[in-house]
Amino acid sequence: MHQGPIEDRLEIRELIETFAAGAMRIDPEIWGSTWAEDGTWKLMSMPEPQYGKADILQYFTKVMAYVDFMSMISFPADLVIEGDTAHGKAYCRELIFSKTGDQKIVIGCYHDKFVKRDGRWLFLSRFYEVMGKH
Repeated sequence: MHQGPIEDRLEIRELIETFAAGAMRIDPEIWGSTWAEDGTWKLMSMPEPQYGKADILQYFTKVMAYVDFMSMISFPADLVIEGDTAHGKAYCRELIFSKTGDQKIVIGCYHDKFVKRDGRWLFLSRFYEVMGKH
């Protein structure tokens, strides 16, 4: 169940949608606009988390160099807004088509922390849990 002002919940939903759109377009500028400068990103496939927006963007560019195209559908769950911070989950389905012809379907859940800075919600941390893949 979501908790907090509807306006903040809507802005966080739009943040999650912008993240997905940036990934689908393989656009580091759009995707990167969703991160706080001091953000942390961790996928299960990463040996270590990426700290700071610059390192996060560098890793995104490296990983996406192998992707021909992809689809990402994501929606928030269990959002809790506490002033200028929030936490929640974002369930996600990804269809990934690599430049080598491989295809993957990944179902997962981001465990998210958000921060509101200069009137905008941003990701402070995103840790991805793979729930299933094919």
